[in-house]
Amino acid sequence: MKESTAQLFSLHGRNIFLKIDGYLYLKYISTYVGIIARAFAVVSRIISDSNKFIFLPIVRFLTSRYHGKIILLSDARKIIRLDEDVAVPDDVAKSVIPYDMAYQIIFRNPDSIVAVECACRNARKHDCQPANKCLMIGEPFSSFMLEHNRKANPIKLTRDEALDLLALCKEKGYVTNAYCKDGAGNQMYAICNCCPECCVSISAHKLFGSLHIKESSLAHSGYSVSINARKCGSRKRWDNVACVPICPFGAISMKEDGSGPAVDPKLCMGCGTCAEACPEHAIEMITSTERGVPLNIHELVPASASK
Repeated sequence: MKESTAQLFSLHGRNIFLKIDGYLYLKYISTYVGIIARAFAVVSRIISDSNKFIFLPIVRFLTSRYHGKIILLSDARKIIRLDEDVAVPDDVAKSVIPYDMAYQIIFRNPDSIVAVECACRNARKHDCQPANKCLMIGEPFSSFMLEHNRKANPIKLTRDEALDLLALCKEKGYVTNAYCKDGAGNQMYAICNCCPECCVSISAHKLFGSLHIKESSLAHSGYSVSINARKCGSRKRWDNVACVPICPFGAISMKEDGSGPAVDPKLCMGCGTCAEACPEHAIEMITSTERGVPLNIHELVPASASK
């Protein structure tokens, strides 16, 4: 047995099911996600307000075990820059990733970073670039992908290369998500730069929201959008506003009087894509704890800020 396999199994104690699930998920991640994507495609065609109760047990089962936490680019950078092991206390971690399972935030050898092909991209046969936009963070996940999943085209990155990839993907309007899974030790294991057009989690979140299903495949970032009208209004070109078309959740639209953009707080997930895209720097992301607790590792573990 390879060392990365032994380390992965050790995360699950005596739970044989999770050992098998974690191994199969990481080794055949595109196939695994492909099955979920195909099942989701079928469900999305037949689910409605009148029959959603039939699907709720499955939705709850899946979302509690496999989900993402939206994070700002600035907070993702803090994780990439970690150079020592960090573990967030469980009670704090659960407030950040508010699910019954898979909420632990633990980084072992966080400077071990591997970029792999996006499983959603492959499953949906999308052509978004770059292909290798998902980052496995720390051990045993990075080594496991290098040793076991050559089909995912794993590439070991330096810290600077990972930071450059995050910036490139945010420029393209991708959503930065921290992913957690029961089979990955009930913890966070990756930072994915999710293309809104092919990401299964984003599609599921939108579908569930449209049907008023409270369960979601994504947790809110814990930030909200604040638009500085003075800065935004300086251009007087409302027909070319960057934030409206780039919002992956359809949360920003033009005001009826044409005086500028408005944010729907019910749709906004606080991903910060609009703030990064705004050429006038008129958008600020502010902490909004009523929506969630941000995955700001320096605030969750203050000692990590000085390491």
